[in-house]
Amino acid sequence: MYDVSKLKTSDQCRVVMDRARSKGEHEIYRNVFRRYCEIAGKDADDPADPIIRDFHETLAAYEQLLTERNGRTTSASRTRQKINNKGVIQSLVEWTAAKKETEGFGLLLKAGLAQYTGEYLVVRYADRFPPHIVELAKARLSQHKIALPLKTE
Repeated sequence: MYDVSKLKTSDQCRVVMDRARSKGEHEIYRNVFRRYCEIAGKDADDPADPIIRDFHETLAAYEQLLTERNGRTTSASRTRQKINNKGVIQSLVEWTAAKKETEGFGLLLKAGLAQYTGEYLVVRYADRFPPHIVELAKARLSQHKIALPLKTE
């Protein structure tokens, strides 16, 4: 098995993911993908607020999928702009409350990465959100038969 702990940068992860994908080594790709998201989360970590790190792991997953889909490096610029203007919590509230699922939600689900959706974060950090937003997030995840995450303490 490939030791992903040896990977220290996002660039190293991308190289290994590209190689694994081209060779059809799906398990290695998935493990390195998770490591890539971990590294991105650490880069944006706020020790006082773990949801920030987790959100940036989510953002990294979304941007990586966009990059793979588009065949070129793709930033989620509207998502980043919203976070800069409204902050992580308010952005998650608005995305969850929207009648239509976000593009990111659909892309992450299609890739089997429900744990990187905003709705997953809302349920995981339920104490940080209004109860009706948590219920909307649970309903959206349940609608897609996604197991609900354990809440953080």
